[in-house]
Amino acid sequence: MKKIGTVIKSNSHLEYVVQLLNPRTNLAASDYALGAFVIIGDKTVGIIYDTELSNPNNLIISSQKEELKVYAPDLQDEIDILLKVLLLGTIETNNNLISGNQNIPSELLEAGIEVKQAAIEQIKQFHFSQEDKVQVKYLVNLNNFGSKLNPGLFRCISSQLKNILSEEQYRIIETIERNLLWTSLCKTD
Repeated sequence: MKKIGTVIKSNSHLEYVVQLLNPRTNLAASDYALGAFVIIGDKTVGIIYDTELSNPNNLIISSQKEELKVYAPDLQDEIDILLKVLLLGTIETNNNLISGNQNIPSELLEAGIEVKQAAIEQIKQFHFSQEDKVQVKYLVNLNNFGSKLNPGLFRCISSQLKNILSEEQYRIIETIERNLLWTSLCKTD
């Protein structure tokens, strides 16, 4: 699993902000794309639902920038990439059986904790219950999270699961996706 960043703050118990490692290291844009699953710490599963560009030097007034070039030539105009991650649950091991617990994690995550790209096997394990059935219980939390979410997020999740699950298992996800699309088309404001 490739490390992609560290938690720098939380906006709520479920929503965390992750500062991406310097993207010039060994990260590709697909490593932190919308809908990418991540592992925070050892077992917490999250999903990238938004990104933000941040340039701390934008706070410097333009007249000061010229002075800084003279007095601090090593100061660079760096842009941080911040990932907004929503917690979905945890990966649990019980009697050597690995499965997903898609309930809201009760423990608060700490700032500075490492965030890694989730491996395909971890994504698959997270989407199976202890009874070995496909599950997407976290969808309720995604829906409750409201307007902050991109409507195409579940489509990103679905396309990842299509490559991981068997055809029969994926039909469940496909049905949910169709229902979500239908519901969003029928909504009236």
